[in-house]
Amino acid sequence: MNNRPYLLERLFKDTLVIFLLSLFISILGYVIDGIIVGSFLGRDSIAAIGLVLPYQKFVGIFPSIMVLGMQILCSKSLGKGDLQEANEIFSQALIVTLSVSFLMTFGTLLFTEQIADLLGATEDLGEIRLRTTQYFLGYSFGLPAVAAVTLLTPIMQLDSDRRRAVYSATVLSGCNIVGDLFVVFVLNGTIWEVALVTSISYWLTAGVLFMHFRKPEASFKLLPKNFSIKHLPQIFLNGSTEILRRVSSLLRVSFLTRTVVALGGGVGIAAYSAVINFLEMAEIFPKALGSSTQMIGGILIGEQDRHSILHLMKISLKYALILTFAIVAGVYLAAPLIAKLYTVESDTETYQMTIEGLRTFVLFLPPCTIGMIIQRFYQAYGRYKLVSNMTIADNIAFIVPIVLILTPYLGMDGLWLAFPLSYVASLIMIFCIVCYHCGRITFKLDDYLLLPKDFDVPADKQLNITVTSMAEVMNLSIRAQAFCESQGIEERRSKLSGLCIEEMAGNIVDYGFDDGKKHFVDIRIIIKGEQVILRLRDDCRPFNPKKWAELYNPDDPFSHIGIRLVRKMATEFDYVNVLKLNNLLIKL
Repeated sequence: MNNRPYLLERLFKDTLVIFLLSLFISILGYVIDGIIVGSFLGRDSIAAIGLVLPYQKFVGIFPSIMVLGMQILCSKSLGKGDLQEANEIFSQALIVTLSVSFLMTFGTLLFTEQIADLLGATEDLGEIRLRTTQYFLGYSFGLPAVAAVTLLTPIMQLDSDRRRAVYSATVLSGCNIVGDLFVVFVLNGTIWEVALVTSISYWLTAGVLFMHFRKPEASFKLLPKNFSIKHLPQIFLNGSTEILRRVSSLLRVSFLTRTVVALGGGVGIAAYSAVINFLEMAEIFPKALGSSTQMIGGILIGEQDRHSILHLMKISLKYALILTFAIVAGVYLAAPLIAKLYTVESDTETYQMTIEGLRTFVLFLPPCTIGMIIQRFYQAYGRYKLVSNMTIADNIAFIVPIVLILTPYLGMDGLWLAFPLSYVASLIMIFCIVCYHCGRITFKLDDYLLLPKDFDVPADKQLNITVTSMAEVMNLSIRAQAFCESQGIEERRSKLSGLCIEEMAGNIVDYGFDDGKKHFVDIRIIIKGEQVILRLRDDCRPFNPKKWAELYNPDDPFSHIGIRLVRKMATEFDYVNVLKLNNLLIKL
């Protein structure tokens, strides 16, 4: 019986939900501001939000680099069973990111006029320039909080505190909506107060997330006293492609903003701002699917489990197709209702242009999502050069020439159409790269992983078993011993391997299967040279056998005798709870 794909799919779904919440948090303030501003503060204000987008992209570059690098390194450390290293990486990333974010806030206050000019909010735009300045000034006060939320939310996932991510999303959305409505209807305020409400909401959300580290059972800890820069070079290296992605995305946004102003003037920029504002929300799906693949993939890469990686990619692509086609259909049908959220009744020209933009622009979602999943896996593996080239192609090399070719003939329709066409071109590029690498035309998913042939041990050097009951545990010792002996391991260590597997799997079933739910224990036995590596993973409540034996009756040699014997026999015995799964690594 092999239920490994089931357990992996369950893990993927849980991870995806949290990443969706995480990204929802990061973009919610911007979307809510856009809807309320467009509905109640008029065209000039919604145009200002569109002009501020490059600023928001720019200030988000550094936190994005740090969270990507941190996430990859933490996943790999946890995959190796090294929780201390994961804590050091997290603490260094958080301290450095918060420091840089405070500097960005001061920089915004010092260079207000220069930033407005760079955003294209020049003097000749009049009221739009004033409102643009007001918005990014109010938003700048929340930059450290936005950075903290960006880094902390994935940690909630890794540290099995998913509820806190839900609470933080509730705090952010509730405070932002209530605050914005209070500004509009009670204070008769301006766009500056709307932006300030967003900043306050992020600070409150960051406070909710920081409370996680007061929990005694939290695996991740803030280690400011032991701060060093030991892991920073690796964090930057793993997050380096995010620099290119963000900078090229910033250049793309700036190019498109100026193109829209030239094509459609005030009406064009208002419609473009509304379309971009709403579809920033739709874009969380490719990002969440890509991040989930990257996080789980990083752990599986650390374990060198090719078989599970292939299943992970199949699961991820399945959800990508289901979700994105449903969203495309939903946006197409609901486009008139969405457009009404951003426009006043009398502004029919902006309303019609927004509907057209939504229906064409949203077609980018399926090809973008597939490309994002593949790129994020390459990122987790460490193919930085390839990901960098793909990023530049996505954000500049494809869309800029397509816009320049189509807009002279189709106007704003050409700009909307350029987005889906550019992402289709990106998928064609991935196809060509893989075929060139393989030396043949291929559609096999395994080939698209671009993993070296010696990445995992050969299939005959590993044994994968999934058990769901004590009855299935009973013959584990015999199966494990027979497998080890067939691989040339001496009889004594083969017997020890069988005893370890049966003892630890039996403990899991005894103490973890008593809640009335169906559970799984994935067991993997690997032969590497002369070494036997045993991995056990289960979805039961957290249980650290290493600490359990130390805390309860440590002086009694007969207490927890099974765990003590396994620890004594093993050359390495490591436990970590990650993504709400217990992971035990034993080397003999």
